[in-house]
Amino acid sequence: MNWKFWKKSNGPRLPKPKELPSDLGKYLVVNLAYDPDWVWQLKVVMDLPKQGSSDFRIFDPATAAMQGIPVKDYTSLDGKDGLILFDGWYQKDFRKFQMNDYYQAMKPDQAV
Repeated sequence: MNWKFWKKSNGPRLPKPKELPSDLGKYLVVNLAYDPDWVWQLKVVMDLPKQGSSDFRIFDPATAAMQGIPVKDYTSLDGKDGLILFDGWYQKDFRKFQMNDYYQAMKPDQAV
């Protein structure tokens, strides 16, 4: 057998799911008027940075767990459009971002 635990796998690893960056969370609460208790429970996965910005996907970890879908990194959500609530790009250094809101189309219409 050829066991080489000390050698790293090919290519860089994608970051694991983490808490929302404050800029994104504040935007969801202040500008889009989502419930802060719900927003701060969401998680984000990011792609590797390209030219100073990273693509991101925001998802609800509770929904993923109920559906039995393990989210390990950015590519775990490929083809899982029902789990991606928001996506876009984010420049941490300049605190700039663009976000697409898929949750608005997913949630049921509320009667007034």
